[in-house]
Amino acid sequence: MSALRAVGFSQSTAHGLNEELLEQHRNRIHRHQEQGVFPGFAEGAIVDGKIAFLNLCGFTDKSKKHKMSERTLFRGYSMMKPITATAFMTLVDEGTVGLDDPVHRYIPSFKDLRVLKKNGGTDPLRQTMTLRHLLMHTSGFGYGPGAITPGVPLVARSDQEKLYKDITVKQESGEIDTLEKLCVELSRLPLLHQPGSDYTYGMSFDVLGHVMELVLGEPLHQIIRSRVLAPVGMRDACFLVPQSKIPTLAGYFRLMRDEASGERWLERLDGAHGRDSMYVKGSKAAYGSKGVPAAGGLWGAGRSTMLFSLRDVLLFCQMLLNGGRAVSGHRVLKESTVQSLLTNWLRLKRACKQPSPPGWGSEDVGWSPLGNIERYGPHAGALYMGGCTVEARRHELLLAGPAKEDGGGHHDGDLLAGQPLGLEGKPG
Repeated sequence: MSALRAVGFSQSTAHGLNEELLEQHRNRIHRHQEQGVFPGFAEGAIVDGKIAFLNLCGFTDKSKKHKMSERTLFRGYSMMKPITATAFMTLVDEGTVGLDDPVHRYIPSFKDLRVLKKNGGTDPLRQTMTLRHLLMHTSGFGYGPGAITPGVPLVARSDQEKLYKDITVKQESGEIDTLEKLCVELSRLPLLHQPGSDYTYGMSFDVLGHVMELVLGEPLHQIIRSRVLAPVGMRDACFLVPQSKIPTLAGYFRLMRDEASGERWLERLDGAHGRDSMYVKGSKAAYGSKGVPAAGGLWGAGRSTMLFSLRDVLLFCQMLLNGGRAVSGHRVLKESTVQSLLTNWLRLKRACKQPSPPGWGSEDVGWSPLGNIERYGPHAGALYMGGCTVEARRHELLLAGPAKEDGGGHHDGDLLAGQPLGLEGKPG
């Protein structure tokens, strides 16, 4: 636990956490692990700058050789988005870029994009796409089809997925293996809607990542490491797992069930052993020499970009709760920038009212560049970032990272949001 001493520990009851509910929650998680629903689970809660709850359960995979720890690495998927957004907002803080800069200032081919019409055909752009549109997912870019199991034929189930299927196939094959190549392909496709007119969860953050590469003249992985990982102290986070850290890699599993007998078992999806994983440096399945380049966390049908430990995510969230200052004292973002990032940027009624993706909580959600914002109810203002929940008004966060994957939605990551742990009402 020495890795978390910078944050510090405290009794859960001292911060309003309900011990009875905590124990029920812990027992439920351990019961599922013992029943084989998943090999292991890791979660924690920070309240008022202290770790008030930590639950490390089970093992990194079915072999039971390595216990789950706060340093176990999980596939982050869309947890990459708040990391990318943070790196980008450091450029805004510096005055290097402006939120309302046109995207075509950096990627000229985007100046002549077309927009799909509902009855077929395309229209010209009526609204210039800006960097703000990319951050808000209102640019008009979408995602292609997804698949949990590597190598299976891709099936496009919607018009949007059909539009992006060719790009997805090229990402899977490695024909598109950089953000630059992805942006070239995107420039040849029409947008799903006029920029700023609607919300569509898609490849906007990948475009944003390439803008950063062009502005700074560096590849994405270097930008992320120098502007976020290093100053925050996220020492475990990586694009590819070194051979020496294979024991810390959580296995990638899907929970299978025989409907007739009711038997359940875990199917490993990422190689027979940890060393065979596509996320291990030097493995035959590894995606290039530097890993998946996606700035949005998803590449192709279901490849994650970065891997994070529970420790990494705790430190990142504590930086946000500290108003942009890391536990080391290093300032990552301006306090005013963090305050802005913890509010709803998305005020389009039709966008907020559309059905939310599985696992996003409420249909009535807003959007911050860091994640989606709960708009109503007892947790109004809470920020959900793929693997964690932050309630700045209560100075707390809840998060979890199970070593399994049994969902079908390819936007949901390996780091899944923890259940509420019974925080009793306290002054904001």
